[in-house]
Parts: sequence; structure tokens; C-alpha cells
Amino acid sequence: MTFTKIVIAGSSGYVADHAIRAILASTKPKFDVTILTRADSGKTLPPTPGAKIIPVDYNDHNSLVSAVSGADAILSFLSPGASKVVDLLLLKAAQTAGVRRIFPSEYTLDVLHPAAMSLLTEGGDWPEDVSPVVAARKFLALANEGGPTSFTTLISSAFIDSWLEGDFGSFDPKNGKVTVVDSGDHYFSGCSLPFLGAAIVAVLEMDEDKTKNKRIHIAELRTTMNQIADTYDEVTGSKFERSRVTSQELIGQRDENLKSGNPFGAFNGGGSGDLKDGLEFDGDGFLNVKRKTLKELVVEAVNKVRAA
Repeated sequence: MTFTKIVIAGSSGYVADHAIRAILASTKPKFDVTILTRADSGKTLPPTPGAKIIPVDYNDHNSLVSAVSGADAILSFLSPGASKVVDLLLLKAAQTAGVRRIFPSEYTLDVLHPAAMSLLTEGGDWPEDVSPVVAARKFLALANEGGPTSFTTLISSAFIDSWLEGDFGSFDPKNGKVTVVDSGDHYFSGCSLPFLGAAIVAVLEMDEDKTKNKRIHIAELRTTMNQIADTYDEVTGSKFERSRVTSQELIGQRDENLKSGNPFGAFNGGGSGDLKDGLEFDGDGFLNVKRKTLKELVVEAVNKVRAA
């Protein structure tokens, strides 16, 4: 069986914008889509052709159960801060309503990799509802519970197109600057957001038994910060200024941010962020887009920044 009647939590942001567009564009299968929005957000979501919009109070269990009843699956595209709490509220509602599958919002590095668990639980002052490791472990426990709801987690590591356009602070194509971590030679993987949206649709089309209680790695390319800097130089015809920061300095910054209630994780590639096996993901043949090269993605990013 496949999932066709789906409920989506989170209507805007990096993943939501592209994933919802890809889901609504699908014709085979045609998805029945309901999008949940916060009733107390003070914002009115513009009409989304092809989707029903339901305002909800995520803290009201009964109304949340009503909103997800009858769905095959719940997909969370919430921001990292909100998802650690709300995804577990969605899980409780799914279990009460008998929803077969939930896709938590963990579109990042593999937080259950030993290196990530150390980074995201040790040192600093980690409140229980902040560390993504805690939420990931709770979903993993579903495999042994035998309840009505199973999970599928899609792990994508870096949003490479957003990185290349200058988000997240490592790359600044507008001003010709790159900040590399440590040597800059650590490999990491990533997905452009359109690729990730297509991958999400492919997983929805797959036989649900093949994705039940699985943490699935997805990658479009594998590279290093130095390779990205070299590619900027090649594409723009100018030498990008390179500065360096150490992993330890980033961890210190993380700890300072934690004290002010703003979680931050150091990232230098390797281990939890290097999802080599994700390069083999094809959604059992349902993935309908090709992987782009680093040069193609850099050209797109540079052109977008120049046109802004």
C-alpha cells in the first residue's frame, strides 16, 4: 500500500515550501492533502490550490486527533525548534486516531550517529525538549511498541542550495567569501530543496512496508568546503576570500547560545553529516529527478544571488 491521504504540519520554511509544491504537483498518485496551521499564529495562510487548510491548537489533543483522523500519514515540515515538541504531540494524536505513519521533521544530519549524539547532548546546558537526539530516540522506540503508528525519518544533511546561496553563514557568494571549518577537507553530503521535495514524494509512493520504522538517508551530492570554494572561483572567475574556524570554536559558540536558549550545533562534515549511502537512494525507481553536480548547483546559486 502507499500513502495518499496525508496531513502536513508546517506550511512554510525551507522544506515545507518545496515539499508541499512537489506533493501537490503529483498526479500519479494524486494526494489528498490537509495542511495544519497554528490557530494562534495571527497569520492567515493564503489559499493553497489542491489542499485543505485547518487551523489547530497543537496543545489541544482532542482537536488534533480530529484534524488527523482518517489520514494515512502525517508529514511534519515544522522548524527545528518547534518540531522537537510538536512532533511528539502529533505522534500522540496519530496513535489515538489510528494514523498508520508519521514522518517527523528531522531533515538534517544523522542525529543518532555517535558523533552527532556527542555534539547534541554533551556539554552545555541541553533542556530535554531541545536536543533532537531525545525526539529521534522516541520515534525509534516505536519499532518495538507495536502500536497503530509507525515512523519514517528522512535524513538529508545540508540544504546545499540554500548553503550555496549564502544562508547559514558558511558561504557568502554576494561578497566573495567562504568560511571553512578546520581544514575544509571533511566530506559532507547534502540535498537541494527541490531534490528533497521529489525524494519525499518518492518515499510516499514506495511500498509502506519497505519504509516502516526506517531512518532513510538521502543525498544529492557529496563534497567538501574547499571543493565548494574552488567551484565558486571557477564559476565566478574571481578568487573567493577564505577564512577558517575550528570545530572547537563552534562548540564554544554553541554552548554560549545554549545559555541564552538558542541551540546551535557545530558542523564540519564527516560522520553524521556524510551520508554516502544516500547517494544510492532512488525511491525504488519513483524518484523522478536527476542529481545535479556541484558546479550546476553553484551556477544556479550565483545566478540567483546576482539577480536578487
